[in-house]
Amino acid sequence: MARLIFESAEILDPNSGDSSEGVIYGITVEGLEQTLTPETVNVEDNREVYESYTGRIVVRTINTNFGATNAGASILASSFVSTNGTLPSEAKLRLNGKSGSHDITTEPTYIMAHNDFSNGRLEIVLSAQASDVDGTAALLVAGA
Repeated sequence: MARLIFESAEILDPNSGDSSEGVIYGITVEGLEQTLTPETVNVEDNREVYESYTGRIVVRTINTNFGATNAGASILASSFVSTNGTLPSEAKLRLNGKSGSHDITTEPTYIMAHNDFSNGRLEIVLSAQASDVDGTAALLVAGA
């Protein structure tokens, strides 16, 4: 059985063949937030069906700059990240699994970010939430 252990996150540009905007190392994945939630709707005879699915990924990092691709550029200054409620360009957020683990990628969505000091140090929190009518598309899981 594979375990979900991630070594980095990556912001991908879906308009240029999922090219990498940058790799983010030193991540901690908020375990309760990397979920796929069904949205239900009542139909006849008071039965419920799944109308759509919402996938959410929340990542914390102590690194303020990208590593590897686009090294040294500020994560919060990326055109794919919103820090103030403005709409950034849509992008995908991918969690890169370590060897023997899985990669998880969102559909194109808006990535929100902010500085956080709740753990006694400066961290950047990135969150991406994507919805789709297909439960396999909102969060795409690649094999280990």
